[in-house]
This record gives sequence, structure tokens and C-alpha cells, in this order.
Amino acid sequence: MLYMQIGRVIQIFRISLILTGLIMPDAVAQQIRSPEVHKDGTVTLRLRSNAGRIVIADIAGRKLQMAKEDQGIWSVTTGKLHAGIHDYSFDVDGTRMIDPSNRNVKKWFSLTSMVEVPGNPPLVTEFQHVPHGVVQRLIYPSNSVGHSRPVMVYTPPDYDAAAKDTYPLVVLLHGFGDDETAWTEVGRAHLIADNMIAAKDVRKCVIAMPYGHPIPPPYHDRPDDYFPDNADLYELDIITDLLPFLEKQFRLETDVTNRSIVGLSMGGGHAIDTGLKNVDVFSAIGAFSAAAPELETTRLRNKYVSLTGPEPAANKLRHFWIPIGDEDFLLERNDSFVTQLTAAGVVHEYVKTPGGHEWKLWRKYFEQFLQMTVPAD
Repeated sequence: MLYMQIGRVIQIFRISLILTGLIMPDAVAQQIRSPEVHKDGTVTLRLRSNAGRIVIADIAGRKLQMAKEDQGIWSVTTGKLHAGIHDYSFDVDGTRMIDPSNRNVKKWFSLTSMVEVPGNPPLVTEFQHVPHGVVQRLIYPSNSVGHSRPVMVYTPPDYDAAAKDTYPLVVLLHGFGDDETAWTEVGRAHLIADNMIAAKDVRKCVIAMPYGHPIPPPYHDRPDDYFPDNADLYELDIITDLLPFLEKQFRLETDVTNRSIVGLSMGGGHAIDTGLKNVDVFSAIGAFSAAAPELETTRLRNKYVSLTGPEPAANKLRHFWIPIGDEDFLLERNDSFVTQLTAAGVVHEYVKTPGGHEWKLWRKYFEQFLQMTVPAD
């Protein structure tokens, strides 16, 4: 009898909360669909907020005023968006927030909601009905850093650890605010590889995506020595700890011709740093929108001996590819670095494409980098 009375009190209390608008009935909660991608490439965003007075959606570089509908639901529909990835967030009376109805979230230092607009035909980043590889998160011991570290590893379809087949290795590095999951959760590197292998555009390969902060990242002011110190320790970790671990765990081709290193933003700077210090280990460097070295020429050549001499050792690289968006905030920094490479007689390819510092470019760059470094036989 007591339990029944308690149950009735709870039910009455719940009904009162619903009537006052403080909570929504379950049926209403289930009707919130956000984001909703339409066939014409537009996207409808929705947010429930009873207390909000001004709600704005920030998507695709535009701030869109949202309209309040019944039961405290705000909505707005975008114009047609290009196929691919788009970040977005809400501003509720001056407070930024992610979409609570969308589990697709980019885990940067500040979280951002994501929506994918499909292509027609499907983009190389989309899940397609092709054979798929395996992505696993492994922990490897790092004597350099002094503790174990994580790495995401993609193995291609039909990979068999007991077979005699061996595979090229691509070391793929993330940006400053990301972690080892960024290239799969946001970049979709595994789907790019799956689809390109199925199309016979590239060979089967192993892709290793390690965590790029052997020194924990600062959350306030960044010390001047953080980036060079982090890069130096990361290079040591990659060469002396990560590569031996990968060679022990996976069937890899160990000659330099079949090893490449590539990254975006901070990871692009790491790829340059590690690659130029180890031209006998890696035969290709990809530096996407890179945090390129900012050193006076003499200091640059002292740090990277492979850039010196009448026949720089860096010219042993099969590819030294530096693509960047023409609106990227790192463009001037890359221009300066490329000028130094040219003066040193270092062979490279510098490519500017329309766009900023964004994943839609890095996904495309990675597709192109695979075509360069692991082309189909």
C-alpha cells in the first residue's frame, strides 16, 4: 500500500513538471530529430529549450537564427550544404553548447557537433558495401616517454597475421587539440582506405595513428618550448618505441620505400620533424596545413641536416608533399618554410587549395597521399 502511495505521488509530481514545461513527456523527447539531413543537401537542426530567448545555430560558417515552435523546440533549416563533414554548435542566450540530440561529436579541447551530408555518388569517406578492415586501439610500452601510450591501428580487409603477406606502413598523425581517435572518428581514414582498396586505387596497407602529446598539452598559456620539446620527444618515441612495437605485432614491409609519415596541423609539423630527421626510415612525408618549422635558416639547417649540402639527403624522399588551404591561418608560415626548402635545393611539392584549416580538406589530402605512397600495383 505504501509503495502505491509513493508511486502516485511521483506520478503527480511528474505531471506537474510536464504541465509547467520543466520536463517533456517521453513521446515528445523521442520526436526530437537533430540533425535531419534532407535529400536536397539541406539540414534541419533542432534544440529543446524552454528557457532560451535567442537561439542561434552556427554551421558552415554561418550563424542562423532559430525559430521557436511548440513545446519549446527551436529549429532552423540550412541552405544546401556541400557533401561531406560539417561542424556546428548552438548559442543559447550567449552560452555555446553542442547538440544534445546528436551523438556525433568531435572531441577537440572544446566539443563540436558534426553532421555528414552524403554524396551522390557516395564519397570515399562514406560507409559503403565493400570489404572492411579492422581498427583496434592498442597500448605500447614507451621507454622514451616513461609510460605506455595508445595507438589506433588499421589493418586492411583479409589481413591475416599468420600469412606470409607483408604490408606498407603509413604513420598518420593528428592535430594539437585531437587525440589518437581523430583520424578514424572524424577523418574516417579507415573508410577512405577500405573504399580505395576496394576500387583498386591503392594497395592494402597498415595505418598507425599514435597519440601526439608525449608531453601533456597545456590548457592555459603555452610555454614557448612546449612544441619543440614535444616534437623532439615524439620523434624519439616513434623511432625507438612505436616502430619496433608495430613491426613485432604486424606483418610489415620494413624497407624505407614502404614507410611513410603524414599528419595535419601540429601532426603535419611532427611529420616534417620526424621525417626530415629520419630520411633513412621514411620515404615520404605528408604535411597537411602544417605547423611548419619557424626557424631562421641557419638554425633550420642545423636542426635538419638532411636539408644541407649540394645534394640534400632529403631528396632521397619519394614524396615531400605540403598541401594547405588558401585561407588557412598557417599559410604564411608554410610559405616561409617552403621558401627555405627551395633555397636549400630540396625537392618538394607545395599545393594550395581553396579552403581553410578544416577536415574536408584533410580527408581529401589523405586520399591523395595514399594514391601517391601506396599506389595499386
